[in-house]
Amino acid sequence: MTHKILVTGAGGFVGKHLVAKLEKKGYTVSQSVYSPTTDLTDFAYTERLIQETKPDVVYQLAALSVVEGSERNAPQILTANSVLQYNILEAVRLHAPGTRIVAICSANGYGLVAAVDTPIKETCPQRPLNPYAVSKVTQELLAQEYYLAYNMDIVILRPFNHTGPGQTPNFVIPALAKQFVSAERGEISEIVVGNTATIRDFTDVEDMVDAYILAGEKCKSGEVYNIGSGHGVSIHDVIELFRKVTKIDIPIRIDVGNQRTADVPILVADNSKFVAATGWTPTIPLDKTIINVLDFWRKQ
Repeated sequence: MTHKILVTGAGGFVGKHLVAKLEKKGYTVSQSVYSPTTDLTDFAYTERLIQETKPDVVYQLAALSVVEGSERNAPQILTANSVLQYNILEAVRLHAPGTRIVAICSANGYGLVAAVDTPIKETCPQRPLNPYAVSKVTQELLAQEYYLAYNMDIVILRPFNHTGPGQTPNFVIPALAKQFVSAERGEISEIVVGNTATIRDFTDVEDMVDAYILAGEKCKSGEVYNIGSGHGVSIHDVIELFRKVTKIDIPIRIDVGNQRTADVPILVADNSKFVAATGWTPTIPLDKTIINVLDFWRKQ
């Protein structure tokens, strides 16, 4: 059993949940949290981090994670996500070549998927629709390069949508939860949303970090794995779940200006490869996740 774990991006939404779960399982966890003085885009810092922690496994979550508005911030996102991925891979190659890297990439990279390719297998071509997705595909390609060129121990994951308490309202479920809580308080009289026709595969963050840990323990080096529930839900149906659990029958207003210019129409995972490798299955239903996110925003 490996014991020393490094989690990059540990200060982010998923990173915090992953660190807590790893520590609960008895692993010794080192954390890299972004700040102006601990920037993984600085190779010297990244090199020292790997030399000092000497991890058995690196969970590489670090990235600028902004889908909406990534066109406006494209140069920063493309540069930062590419450079930090290179720095981590190169530092591990030089100073800890036996380390396993679990590279957390993104199903957003699939982009424009034909209906015939849904649910999406790992063999589906990646056709990204926004700069963030391009940056995550680039991170994945760098990971593949280091596996192929240097025979490093690297597992690549493509997680689909995941959510839970603490996620920012830049994402759809916390954005809706924040509005429904405002409606409960009588602060607003309508819910404003963008495109309700898009279909997503939602997984609770607790189930997702369980999957990450299993990937580190059981998945085959050099392979790519989808992680998702395997069930698609339209944003319209998500809104109806919010109405059901809050018992609020509030008008919904579609704001065209709130819609992404290049939205991925449908993202639903074929998770069979990952399930076969690990035995993972999600345990938290979407309505329970929504209740937990609502409770988080009620406390704010």
